[in-house]
Amino acid sequence: MSLWLKNFLGVGDEARRTVLDILRQRYLDESEHAEKFRQHAEKMHYPQFRKKLLDIAAQEAEHAQWLAKKLVALGDRLPEVREVHLTEESSWKHLLKDLEEEGRCAGDLMEQMWTVQTDYPDIAALLQLISEDEKRHCDKIREMLMQSDAFAGSLA
Repeated sequence: MSLWLKNFLGVGDEARRTVLDILRQRYLDESEHAEKFRQHAEKMHYPQFRKKLLDIAAQEAEHAQWLAKKLVALGDRLPEVREVHLTEESSWKHLLKDLEEEGRCAGDLMEQMWTVQTDYPDIAALLQLISEDEKRHCDKIREMLMQSDAFAGSLA
């Protein structure tokens, strides 16, 4: 059945609402993550970690742009992104939180991908791509945590 006919008959309204909800939430999450990583990078003492965090921030911002294009293509508007402010915790604690958040997002993305797979395979593919990036971000953050632990040990 053509998209025009589906729209005319009202078929798929629930699937459309679901995919729009997912895209809006993912857009907000990715936009906020990009800003958190950017702010975290500014506070990072080690330049090699700063660069890695800025790279992750750039990828998160790119994810947000991809999601924004899908939202607009489906006739929706972009939700307003909340301001992000980091707490005054140590960089190590921020990295731990970043790791937890990226891991949670990777899992959420896989579930969301399966939810939209049938009606929106292109969006499912996008969510899978973003999930794979989130998993790589987890690896990079885990590596930074292990290295920062080594740095801390060498300072003692």
